[in-house]
Amino acid sequence: MLTGKAYADDRHIRSRMSIYAYAEKPVSLGWRTSMIPWDGTQIVADVGCVNGFDLRQIVPQGRCRHAIGLDLSAGMLRSLADLLPGGRLSLVQADAQRLPLPEDCVDVAMAMHMLYHVPDVAAAIGELRRITSPGGTVLASTNSPAHLAEIADLVDGAISRQLGGGGGSRRTDSFTTLTGTDLLSQEFASVTLTTLDVPLSIPSAEPVITYVGSLREPTLALVRVPLDFDAVLDDIAMNVEQVIQAEGSFRATTHMGVFICR
Repeated sequence: MLTGKAYADDRHIRSRMSIYAYAEKPVSLGWRTSMIPWDGTQIVADVGCVNGFDLRQIVPQGRCRHAIGLDLSAGMLRSLADLLPGGRLSLVQADAQRLPLPEDCVDVAMAMHMLYHVPDVAAAIGELRRITSPGGTVLASTNSPAHLAEIADLVDGAISRQLGGGGGSRRTDSFTTLTGTDLLSQEFASVTLTTLDVPLSIPSAEPVITYVGSLREPTLALVRVPLDFDAVLDDIAMNVEQVIQAEGSFRATTHMGVFICR
């Protein structure tokens, strides 16, 4: 489902990222990678790199000596083709639970908003530890369980109404800002968390519908019963517009964090 539909290419991830255009205050694109004192000498592995959001903050600027982008989806890797000229990036289709890299081969390993997709999170964390050289750093970002709860509430309510009660779609992620420290501490002596909350003020229903629509496949997989997803989107649009008419905008807050592991 992930590699064939939800992440067959980067269309859905771009749709989700577009909601940050409605942040009430500007957010630095490189806030996650800013945890590393880049000096142009580091070798980097971005595990689950999707369309290269974080690689784009370091590779074109020459902040690292070389980067390896790894993803289970070949379609995602194709979206990084524009970063290949210059020879600072290699792309590898790979499973985070079994990385085709030798021990101690990178100075920085990144696992950005992806460990909650991995069936065996502990195995993936062990792989991050294995490929990172002594003295190196692992960055692992994720969401809080409260991330965009305002939108999740809309989705659950719309699905419940479509199904005549019950049938919520909210998944329980295995790797969040609340669970990450315990999981990462099994492999790393030092684990610290930096968080970022971004309030959004959304002026119309369209950005919310675009965001929820990008989650169609994983949402249907969670519900596991026949569901008219377009009717769910119509329900959400109506409720968002009602909020906007009453309050001037639809407000939601993202809650994210990045773990720095050594």
